[in-house]
Amino acid sequence: MKGHPEGIKIHRFYLSYKLNGEVNTGWFEGVHIRFAKDQLLFKFPDATDIMDWTYEKSEDLKDYLKKQNAKKLTLKLRLKDQVV
Repeated sequence: MKGHPEGIKIHRFYLSYKLNGEVNTGWFEGVHIRFAKDQLLFKFPDATDIMDWTYEKSEDLKDYLKKQNAKKLTLKLRLKDQVV
């Protein structure tokens, strides 16, 4: 949490989001979570599935990322089977 010259507290939020089917993570700042999500969407307007991981266990994030990658791989395999 950073201080602001006008006394406003700026928080950092660790967010995950999907962009073009890929799951990404990053730190975004804001006075509250909604502002941080707005900052993310300003930077990546096509982002979807935004989730806050700031106060979650890192193991939960790792499990989420594994599941998302497994879903993506399954979808690719299905598409490949349909083409053949």
